[in-house]
Amino acid sequence: MRKYKNIIVDGEYLEKHPDHVFVFGDNCLRSGYGGGAKVRDYPNTYGFITKKYPARNNEAYYIPEEYRPVFKMELEKLKATIRENKDKTFLISQIGSGLANKYKIWETIIHLGLEALTEFDNVIFLYP
Repeated sequence: MRKYKNIIVDGEYLEKHPDHVFVFGDNCLRSGYGGGAKVRDYPNTYGFITKKYPARNNEAYYIPEEYRPVFKMELEKLKATIRENKDKTFLISQIGSGLANKYKIWETIIHLGLEALTEFDNVIFLYP
């Protein structure tokens, strides 16, 4: 069953809820603070690759064909992390729907692919 809550995640929220892990869209360099990555320095965050690097030039973005295997690998890593941390609640944001969505990876890959996380009791989606 898919659980949804309208939660605004910021530093204050993460400090008050150390048992919650916020999953945000990240890049291969694991740097930058755009979008959901603004809270990347908190220990209870998890970066899910949606961009190559934190820039605005065309080469920084994945096109759907090249992103599919990246998404599959990232999803498997996230699933393993969720399984290993049953005492934590994972908050899934709309990763890849904002800054990383230049070539529509949210609509074509991520949105439906994240539904695989509904098998976990400790996952909450932050979008309907």
